[in-house]
Amino acid sequence: MSQLCTCTEGFECLRHGLELRRGFFLSFSYIPINQNLEAMAKQLYDYWFVQFDFPNEEGKPYKSSGGKMVWNEKLKREIPEGWDISLIKDIATTYSGGTPKSTNIEYYDNGEIAWINSGELNSPIITKTTNYITKCGLENSSAKLYPSNSILVAMYGATAGKVSLLTFEACSNQAVCGVIPTIENMLYYVYFHISSLYSHFITLSTGSARDNISQDTIKNILLPIPTRNILKLFDEKIGSIYQTIVNNYQQIDSLTKQRDELLPLLMNGQVSVNSDLSTLFNPLCC
Repeated sequence: MSQLCTCTEGFECLRHGLELRRGFFLSFSYIPINQNLEAMAKQLYDYWFVQFDFPNEEGKPYKSSGGKMVWNEKLKREIPEGWDISLIKDIATTYSGGTPKSTNIEYYDNGEIAWINSGELNSPIITKTTNYITKCGLENSSAKLYPSNSILVAMYGATAGKVSLLTFEACSNQAVCGVIPTIENMLYYVYFHISSLYSHFITLSTGSARDNISQDTIKNILLPIPTRNILKLFDEKIGSIYQTIVNNYQQIDSLTKQRDELLPLLMNGQVSVNSDLSTLFNPLCC
């Protein structure tokens, strides 16, 4: 920054510099926080629905406190007494996406409809995308809109078997299947259950090429159904965690944008992160 700047410009440099520094470090600090929150949510799911130590009526761990377990022949394992079993297709709507013809620019130019590809399912939560199609592209392809809070499953490609939560309305390509629970308080339970099948999904392979996971495979997933009060309690606890994660992702996006806007100022010398204070109070500045 020129030493002939005014005091006002000096204050602006200081503000930009501090914003750049804040954006750079905070955008990275939220990443491990989110990873820890995601691990915490997964741990709670395992504790409640794999070990079956969800809180009983007295608030004690169900199975560890002697809660009755009964053998289920279809699942080939024990589940808590009073639980039902169901197929995904009986508790959720499922459908896959599509790709508008790539040679038709009317399907893509100035698109405003978010369009997810299977590669984006590497992230357990999808809060944004860089891909968009037009209404014309949506109407002239097999793509369909998924509502906010849909579960997306990658059916083939490098991310086959990956599962993500979609936090906004969007459509997808044909390599993705959307799972939309139709029963209240089932979103996070179904999400974690399907996610837990990843190891099973990746065994569906021959040689080095992984076979497709069909919609029928997803629709016919059999899972135990906890009682309504347990589902409601789990949904409340996990919902709170995931809202924090989403808020953090949004903060990361905001700080990253701020960083990208300020970085050119740093590169051309308009902002000096380490010398803003000394420059601001340099006598030659006034």
